[in-house]
Amino acid sequence: MQQDSPLRLLVKSYSNGLIDRHQYLEIRTQLLKKLSAQGEVTQEDLKNFLNINQDMVKESFWGGYSISDWIIIILGLMAAATLALFLYN
Repeated sequence: MQQDSPLRLLVKSYSNGLIDRHQYLEIRTQLLKKLSAQGEVTQEDLKNFLNINQDMVKESFWGGYSISDWIIIILGLMAAATLALFLYN
């Protein structure tokens, strides 16, 4: 059986919902740049780009909110819980 190419594996990852469209496009662009520069891409390249992209997603989620944002989020959740208790009792 023929081994799948890194680009085919990337498409499978996207179609199975392991990565979203933005991640797919970003990683595909990186793989195509490497392919045009070096003439080949390996599965190791795909793994590296996937890991880099996952780390960026984690950092952007937690790093995107300041302390004041978290305070507002918590106050909003507390207000919603208080209102729910008031309305349903």
